Amino acid sequence: MMFGRSDLEPYHTFLAKCRNATVRPFGVASRIPGTEYIATAKKKCRLLKFVFSAEDNFIIECGAGYFRFYQNGEVVTSGGVPYEIANPFTEDMLDSIQYVQLDDIIKIVYKDDTNHTNFPRELIRHSATNWELRRVPFTCTPFLEENLTSTTLAASAQTGTITVTASSPIFNANHVGSFWKLGGTTTVDDVTRQGFFKITAFTDSTHVTAQVQWKLSTAAATDIWSEGAFSDYRGYPSTVALLDGRLFYGRTPNSPRAVYGSKPYKYENFTPAINNEQDGAINIELATNSSGDGSDIRWMIGGQFLLAGTCGNEFVIKGEQGPLTPTDVTARARSNWGSEAIQPISIGAAINFVQRHGGRVRQFTYDYYLDAYKAVDISLFSEHLFSSPIVDLAYSKAPDAILWCLLKNGQVATLTMEPDQEVTAWSLQDFGDGKVESIEAVPSLNGMYDEVYFVVNRNGARHIERMNDLKQADLQCFSWYVRSGLVYDAFSKTSGKTITVGDTSLTCSASYFTAAMVGNRIRWIDQATYAMKAEAVITAYNSATSVDVSWVKKAGTNWGGGRWGVAVSAVSGLDHLEGYEVAILADGAVQPKKTVESGSVILDVDAFVVIAGLPYQTIIATMPDESGAQNGTAVGKKKRMHEIAVRVYRTLGGRVGGNLNELETIRYRDSADKLGTAPELFTGIIPNIKYNQGWTYEADMTLEQSEPLPMNILAVAPIVNEQDK
Repeated sequence: MMFGRSDLEPYHTFLAKCRNATVRPFGVASRIPGTEYIATAKKKCRLLKFVFSAEDNFIIECGAGYFRFYQNGEVVTSGGVPYEIANPFTEDMLDSIQYVQLDDIIKIVYKDDTNHTNFPRELIRHSATNWELRRVPFTCTPFLEENLTSTTLAASAQTGTITVTASSPIFNANHVGSFWKLGGTTTVDDVTRQGFFKITAFTDSTHVTAQVQWKLSTAAATDIWSEGAFSDYRGYPSTVALLDGRLFYGRTPNSPRAVYGSKPYKYENFTPAINNEQDGAINIELATNSSGDGSDIRWMIGGQFLLAGTCGNEFVIKGEQGPLTPTDVTARARSNWGSEAIQPISIGAAINFVQRHGGRVRQFTYDYYLDAYKAVDISLFSEHLFSSPIVDLAYSKAPDAILWCLLKNGQVATLTMEPDQEVTAWSLQDFGDGKVESIEAVPSLNGMYDEVYFVVNRNGARHIERMNDLKQADLQCFSWYVRSGLVYDAFSKTSGKTITVGDTSLTCSASYFTAAMVGNRIRWIDQATYAMKAEAVITAYNSATSVDVSWVKKAGTNWGGGRWGVAVSAVSGLDHLEGYEVAILADGAVQPKKTVESGSVILDVDAFVVIAGLPYQTIIATMPDESGAQNGTAVGKKKRMHEIAVRVYRTLGGRVGGNLNELETIRYRDSADKLGTAPELFTGIIPNIKYNQGWTYEADMTLEQSEPLPMNILAVAPIVNEQDK
């Protein structure tokens, strides 16, 4: 849609296609890293995150009826099996879950407008293998507006267990567990509150049994009463947020525009203020708009103020004089785009939310020059990415700020953002025949980057996969550009085992060798660089601790644990990819693709470090060249690109051409490269790439990478001829 907008200033920074790649904030178009296979999910699920600190976090597999937990890329187990606890969610409820975290507690709400089974929950972490899911232990819930009818309530006593009698039929069995206010105020231990009770049993439509929670002012019949806002009868909230030490719940089926705030730092206590106390609970109802479509709260989020998105408006809820209080709270609609029921993402000072119908991402900010709030469409120039609507959002902060938009078709649109540098760059990630069903991000164990986790449905098997660091690995052999992959590192297998070097033999300090290793190479390396220091071929097996060798290069008398390894000729453990053709990177060199059989693949050449997984294609295409001509615009004039130069950073492999059917392989190897070894990743300019696009109205370039290798494009420089007539 933007091909005709060469009049726009950023046109020459646009890409026509950025598939399975991402644009770094400093301008490099980089192949996006692959993913590591972690486990197979039990069934359809959604990922939640728990982040206590950069070093203490979990990914939670939330499926219908269960939770499982992952930490540092591994399944949390107990007794040798995945640790699991039960939950009450059905599969249909998973997408409606919204949550916030308070230290070791996740406050969870979800939607069930039909049966009202969605009592708010809290998931508590006691330890890695001791989690608890329970109903929120409210000491007092919010209340509806005070009774305006002639119906009265009478209590059998002012304290303790009581019978409540109504003058007309207002009770039903679904009121059990709900809180009700009754009568005036009473003072207990110098604290004044309005009396209230909690229904514990239903007798009939005019009689219930209850437990007094705060002393009632009278037992006599009175029409001063209020029903609780939360109950199996009225329903429960489906949105939640935190702000200024208060927990806010919003939207019940009975009150779709209601927002309820707890007392400060008493997240289960919604006792209302009596004499305008600043620490009283907050009740407010959002106004509907003139077209009548603003009645349903879809999300809330705390920032500088409390923001709420409805199906018709975006509201700012704040105090005029300071923090929100019962007597100082206003809610005003500041934009009217409408929202999907997807929790928004806060990036810097902006709130990013999904517009109603799922085809736009808008950024809600305050404009000091206009003295007004605005919600800018930050997906405007990439509208084509959202033909399938957005169904979820995630955010990774490091090394780059990226907004991840999960699409209904199982693809993922990503937005690299650096607002202060005016960087907004969209790209699209696809997973081949896999469909992404959930996405979430948590800090990595080393704290250097955020790990993005995916649930990928591959022919009915749901893989939990983790994306590697956007920052490229220092060692070429650990370049991870396969999907659902696994790594075999021979050197990590020898930790704690040392080798004593003999003339033609090697002796290990512990059992390690097998007869199957005869014919394989054994290598001693520099642990920091993985550079070879010594290498031999195993010629005979003597015992589990001794082998004979033929030296290729002999060095050292003792090899420390973790610094030596035996090459392998096959890689196993790929059962999750049975029948798939996988790409293989072995010791930094590409080997031919292999089909997984019985969970294994056979290598053409034995190797020490092997990464195997599903291949994927990266495509980076430029916009048509509209750089101008002698007599005006270049639009509508034939052009010919016959040669280009590409500046790359730590790149190997790839092809370039006018389109995917006319690609030329980029050559890197020269006479200085050692035969039999992988060419090193190249940084610099690749000149004189012949380009056979011919004369065309659309002079553009396509760069493609399908090998399990990195590609980082810094610049492309074409030589263009143009027919100026």
